Amino acid sequence: MTDPILLAIDTCEGTCSAALVRGEEPLGSRMERIGRGHAERLLPMISELMAEAGLGYADLTRIAVCTGPGTFTGLRIGLSVARGLALSKGLPCVGLMSLPVLAAQAGADPDTAVHAIVMGRGGQGFYQAFEGVSPDGLPRPVCDAACLDGDVIAAKVAAQPGIVVGSGAPLVDMSSDQDAVNPVVLARLARELNPADHAPEPAYLREADAKKGKALLPVEA
Repeated sequence: MTDPILLAIDTCEGTCSAALVRGEEPLGSRMERIGRGHAERLLPMISELMAEAGLGYADLTRIAVCTGPGTFTGLRIGLSVARGLALSKGLPCVGLMSLPVLAAQAGADPDTAVHAIVMGRGGQGFYQAFEGVSPDGLPRPVCDAACLDGDVIAAKVAAQPGIVVGSGAPLVDMSSDQDAVNPVVLARLARELNPADHAPEPAYLREADAKKGKALLPVEA
């Protein structure tokens, strides 16, 4: 039986990333720190990877995409491309938050805490802690993912020392060489997951800055 070929996509933050992976073997990957312009770069990047690997869309068996948290525009671009390709080609599509993917990249021992932090706005970050591995192969969360103030995150990290990963590491006065999602790791994690349990739906974890205004005076029907 031929190993499945996955296309993995991440556009949640300032990087635009994609990878083709057959089983455990990377066939090609790209990670470009572009800040903006994901819409213009993502599809050409995927086409370049396909051409270099000598593959076409008909060779794909599954698509994986990061669901956030991150910038609204970048996040929607990655999800739209992933869902559009999956629908048009009749492929399963697995969505994973960046936090467990970043935690997996840490390569920590099972008894070591991993604090995944994605930079937010206004001194806040998107945070989740992990320890060990769940039965589905993902890092085992020890708390829910949430958008928190930097000082709150710092207190959580101090209470359970371990490894810090993600773009939000500076919020706790640390640095990490795992500050962006590796699309190869995303593909490997998504290979055996049930798409029904990991839908490609956006994970914002933060209320929108702009909210619908309330009427100052009663409005008659």
